[in-house]
Amino acid sequence: MEVYRYEMWQVANFAEHLLQTRPPDQALREWMKRLAEYAMTKAGLANAMREVSFMRDCSGKAGYAPVVAAAQLLLDANEKAGTIRAGVTTDDFFLASAGIWQIDFNDEWQPRLAWLIDFVMAGLRAGAPTRPVSQ
Repeated sequence: MEVYRYEMWQVANFAEHLLQTRPPDQALREWMKRLAEYAMTKAGLANAMREVSFMRDCSGKAGYAPVVAAAQLLLDANEKAGTIRAGVTTDDFFLASAGIWQIDFNDEWQPRLAWLIDFVMAGLRAGAPTRPVSQ
């Protein structure tokens, strides 16, 4: 369990690093990609993220708290920058990105992952004050 918590903490810290080195929309996109790739290499993480995406209130699950906090950090930065629509919650975000956790990582997953991330980002940008085209 401690290893799992440490890994979740690393994922959360990566979000902070991305926000320091990239524009918010690029940071969010790259974090989603990294989280999915990480899930591919860690048995059970994709299943855990499926659970998070279908929880009504994921903030109450202590094991997922670092990932939820990282998502909130990224969403807040993007909302402040005007790169996503206002009012997107972590519940909304994980539900919208739930398809990522359904990918068969034993198949040709990379093009499908890129497409799904583009799809989620387009939905988050719809209605945003500024609609960047960066990827």
